[in-house]
Amino acid sequence: MEGYTCSGPIDCGKALNTTNLKGKTAIITGGANGIGEVYAKALSDAGVNVCVGDMDAERGSKLASDLKHAKFVKCDVTIWEDQLRLFAEAASFTGKVDYVVANAGICPKDEVFTFSGKDREPLEPNLAAIDVNLKGTLYTTKLALHYFVKQNGEEPSSQQDDTCLVLIGSGAAFLDCLRGPVYPSTKWAARGIMHSLRRTAFYHGTRVNVISPWYIKTSILSADVFAHVEQSGVQFAEAEDAGSALLRILSDRTINGKSLFVSARKWAPAGYLDLDIEDYPGNELIQEIQVDQMKSAPVAEGLFLI
Repeated sequence: MEGYTCSGPIDCGKALNTTNLKGKTAIITGGANGIGEVYAKALSDAGVNVCVGDMDAERGSKLASDLKHAKFVKCDVTIWEDQLRLFAEAASFTGKVDYVVANAGICPKDEVFTFSGKDREPLEPNLAAIDVNLKGTLYTTKLALHYFVKQNGEEPSSQQDDTCLVLIGSGAAFLDCLRGPVYPSTKWAARGIMHSLRRTAFYHGTRVNVISPWYIKTSILSADVFAHVEQSGVQFAEAEDAGSALLRILSDRTINGKSLFVSARKWAPAGYLDLDIEDYPGNELIQEIQVDQMKSAPVAEGLFLI
């Protein structure tokens, strides 16, 4: 596998060929409901062994029983030991973990963007979204990298199996989302994790990418909120297109360091597209600054610096 290079946008109109995914093993956190469930079904249909981690044991167990070659592990992603158990159970399929989708996330009411009143002390905000969406994702990332390095080693080789970490962003990972900074901060962070890893991941045969869904009707927001958004004239994305975006990334070993936006179909017939925003195309100054950013610890010095 070659190291990261800046390239143009992915051709998202290309027909999917998922034959190379059959028999691989994937972990999906938050996979019992919503988009996570769509990911699980798409991977299972492609012949992938799927291990779903989720707090919802009833739905997760039923989903695993309905799918081919699937397991469910009750998992709170904010608890390290739960994620350790999730990864160990997934590895029991074949002895390896090939793909990891860090999907678990919540979007509670934002308590940072509130005002208690000029005559009252401000209340401590609920930051559960930071724990689930960021802390949980970092736990998932660490475990994914542990398994990938353990399986493939620290030196590039033609013998390495393809492995891939897919981080889940949102439109809130790159758009101005008003009056609620907590959730967007966690989704911008997903992109930050990808940027930190994408240039050295080739050492252990890994790719790191982001999927950022637009509005999709799931339980992450209330029915009333979705109805209000829809009545304002917003066209939603389709959940099944998120599954296609995931298959597009996993089935193409050339895709690394990219973000796919799962969009309304008015913006992309496939329901997803590469907005080509991760390398600031056409901005020579920021490209030059990026080179300087890496000078003191260049990629060529190896995976881990001593």
